[in-house]
Amino acid sequence: MNRKIIFIMALIIFFSATSCRYDMYKGCDSMPQQTVGTGEIIQNARLKGQFGLSSSPKEQVVTSDSLNIFSLEVSFDNGETYQSIDFSEYTVLGLSVSGRCWVVFDRNVTKNVERQTYIYTITVIECGDCYSSNSSMNWVLIPKIEEGFSVEFMVTHKQWNG
Repeated sequence: MNRKIIFIMALIIFFSATSCRYDMYKGCDSMPQQTVGTGEIIQNARLKGQFGLSSSPKEQVVTSDSLNIFSLEVSFDNGETYQSIDFSEYTVLGLSVSGRCWVVFDRNVTKNVERQTYIYTITVIECGDCYSSNSSMNWVLIPKIEEGFSVEFMVTHKQWNG
């Protein structure tokens, strides 16, 4: 084949691929904003740490320094400074969850006193039609879990339709 035909074929493939990208994400610009979460979640807390998830369990309930295997730290000033977490006052919950294309993770922690349970619910709101995946550990800071209480994790998936 001559170079002119190869160049034209490459242009056709390029424009076909890029024009489909718009359709994959059509309507995704109106998705809700990502938030820290609601319920028992402490709103002004931002968490960071080292996240080697391959050898760890999916669900994380971090109640002490010895369980803080990810070296998590907390910021109460929008990420300007980070400090050690005071586990006498706080508990960290985390759940590794993935979604397709554009993703927003809606997080909520509720406390059920009758059942002595904290329920951490993550709703994965997905938009677009593609094969790429986005993951999050969904770390949240909550007040110290009371003695005798357990944690349940729940995940639901919703398709965003604008």
